[in-house]
Amino acid sequence: MYPIYFLYHIIQLIYTALTRLKKSEQWAVDYLRLLEQKYDGHFNARIIQKVAKFQSIQLHFIANTFSGLFNRKNNQSEIESNLDYFLMTVLYDALIDEEKVSEVHLNDLFYHTSTATPSNFNERVLVAIHLKLLDKVNDQNEYWKVIESVHLAQKDSFSQFDDNTSIEQIVEITKRKGGFSLLMCRHYLIDPPHASIDTCWYQLGALIQMTNDLFDTYKDGLSNINTFATKMNSIAAIEGLYIAQKQLFYQSINDLPVNRKTKVIFAIKTAIIPAFGDIAIQQLSKLQDHNGQLPNLKQVERAKLIIDMEQPINQLKLISFAYKNGKRWM
Repeated sequence: MYPIYFLYHIIQLIYTALTRLKKSEQWAVDYLRLLEQKYDGHFNARIIQKVAKFQSIQLHFIANTFSGLFNRKNNQSEIESNLDYFLMTVLYDALIDEEKVSEVHLNDLFYHTSTATPSNFNERVLVAIHLKLLDKVNDQNEYWKVIESVHLAQKDSFSQFDDNTSIEQIVEITKRKGGFSLLMCRHYLIDPPHASIDTCWYQLGALIQMTNDLFDTYKDGLSNINTFATKMNSIAAIEGLYIAQKQLFYQSINDLPVNRKTKVIFAIKTAIIPAFGDIAIQQLSKLQDHNGQLPNLKQVERAKLIIDMEQPINQLKLISFAYKNGKRWM
């Protein structure tokens, strides 16, 4: 029965990727253009591209998958909240990266939003979107707890620029940063809250962050960022950590308050995410020596670290790994 389920739902995912992602991206661009008119300014082109792309991916492959636990898809209000979330986080990250805003002013924008005084277009939009999302969530107390956890993880992540930070600290920060960031999105859905579903959001977010780190070894090396993928020199150890996080995610699926068929469908629809990490680990394994040791990835040429997902062979690998990941849960 599993092969039939997998084939049916993986075809649905491929169809979505081919027909709906671009439409959602264009809708997002139009939405952002309206915000430009409303708040009298212009977004950087990179911000528009990033927000449009990632909100579309998350909507179709994550948000709709979670609402699918309740046999439905995101409504228009939830779709807008998903986009607003990405816009808020991208604008917030941009303010930090520019290093032109004091910590006091940044805290005012986020923690004292109703009385904050934005000084430019991006800040005006950030404040408006933050207030809009706050007004939408059903449980502001729980929402603020998650926001606090995200901000603490972001603050702690600066230690990843320090070569003395231990691998245990890096992994713990990585999981919190990804887990709590994705958990924020649960609050934008109308589905009833449940501790087991929250855990699933968190574990998937942690897995996504670890997957990103596996894919971004070249970029992180250039930026001197230490991740579990760049700091460890054993491919077996890297794979072991990744498999351990997979298992935590699979266990969270098992604990979902839904019937087995719904769990299987959920597992299949999310199996594509760790498949990207599996491909990255396979790519890194080509660099190991006869003792299973990796070279300093900061000294490895770009062509050996970058993975071209446009290549048919990598797309086939993605489906193959996704099949194994979904089946492993059963």
